[in-house]
Amino acid sequence: MLMQSYDGFIYLLPALPSVWPEGEVKGLRTRGGFEIDLAWKDGKVSRLTITSTLGGNCRLRSANRLQGSSLRSAKGDNPNPLFATPSIAEPLINEAATLGEVSLRKTYVYDLATEAGKTYTIIGK
Repeated sequence: MLMQSYDGFIYLLPALPSVWPEGEVKGLRTRGGFEIDLAWKDGKVSRLTITSTLGGNCRLRSANRLQGSSLRSAKGDNPNPLFATPSIAEPLINEAATLGEVSLRKTYVYDLATEAGKTYTIIGK
């Protein structure tokens, strides 16, 4: 609900319940050796603190825009090998299955180059 780290990025508030319009959580551990403290208001990221234990690229995905020094729009594959996703040799979906229309909300993806032991603060717009 609050964070998912998979597929090459850390997704912030991917499934936040509407009954939690604001709140905060501290100490979430993610793939790639990052620890995050996350606060949100009106269902959007308001403040994010990232502590990097290993260094390397931290790729973030959010439904609202983010700003912070060293934060850049992501391009290409995530260069951090700790976020590598295994390839799937065979499809996992039955060809006879039908899928209704899927609507995905717009998201923003950012890269943050980090150094081991440093902490970074990001603000939601």
